Amino acid sequence: MRFLVTGVAGFMGGHVAEGLAQAGHEVVGLDDLSGGFKENVPAGVEFFEVDLRDAARTEAVVRDHPPEVVCHLAANAREGASQFQPRDVCGRNLMAYANVLVPAIRSGMMKKVVVYSSMAVYGDQEPPFDETMPRRPVDVYGVNKTAMEEMTEILADVHEFMYTIIRPHNVFGERQSLRDPFRNVVGIFMNRIMRGEPLYVYGDGEQKRAFSYIGDSLPAFLRAVELRPDLDRQIVNVGGEEPVTINALLKMVAADFDATPEVIHLPDRPREVKNAYCTAEKSVKLLAYEESFGLEKGIRLMAEWARSQGPQPWREEALELPSDKAPYIWMNDDRDTTASDTPPEP
Repeated sequence: MRFLVTGVAGFMGGHVAEGLAQAGHEVVGLDDLSGGFKENVPAGVEFFEVDLRDAARTEAVVRDHPPEVVCHLAANAREGASQFQPRDVCGRNLMAYANVLVPAIRSGMMKKVVVYSSMAVYGDQEPPFDETMPRRPVDVYGVNKTAMEEMTEILADVHEFMYTIIRPHNVFGERQSLRDPFRNVVGIFMNRIMRGEPLYVYGDGEQKRAFSYIGDSLPAFLRAVELRPDLDRQIVNVGGEEPVTINALLKMVAADFDATPEVIHLPDRPREVKNAYCTAEKSVKLLAYEESFGLEKGIRLMAEWARSQGPQPWREEALELPSDKAPYIWMNDDRDTTASDTPPEP
């Protein structure tokens, strides 16, 4: 089959595209390289550098390469920062998705969409979150993911295509950007340790999350693309089964670097959910999800890869809405402003 993978130069998109290509599928990948790296695009994938906010350019590429299955992973996934980057988050989530979906439907070739959503759609409900819970987002990112899910359901009903909505959570592993100061706490901790910088923890650090090593989640992601009737119109959480506190996570990461970093606690971020983790039963049943690696081994494997990359310069980016409610470390107060923003050579 022919697959279209958006966000193909990103961490998860690159892994998904690689798995599809290795299975013998034809894969076309789109990415604007705003958050990913071209070296993440796997061999055998036909790559187009496209900003999905550009409707005309996106439509032209999709029209010329009509997919049978769309795997939509492109996103600005900075949930905590979305209150300070609303235009960018809306443009790179909801509007980018609409710009892909419209020409894919028009082509008449598309059979299925796999939407990579987020557990941010659950908002501040009592965990563990399960798929029967209502969508109650509390931040701009979650609102976008909620709208993407609902738009998929509506258009699939009207235009008659299959869909599976995946809600991954806190996926980490090799090839993840170490340079983004706004998201991916495992990578942030690793890069700060390698740079000899303090580790920042929001609040008391006792908030709970479940983390998912890419080697555990990827097999489930690849099963989700199948044209199986039991997967059609399904929403499935995919991710770690056991929640941990951020304090415990920090200790695991530091141990794999044999480091005792300084830890600085900052105020809670606005509208951040205290405890957020999901049930896994549905992913086990439908996608045969299992944790072959687990959290500690996954961190160890990512740490080995991170050390091979070495310390990375932080990506500099101004907030659309600077505010004293934003963490001061997002305001470029303590970052290396002389560092190049050019990704290192692979």
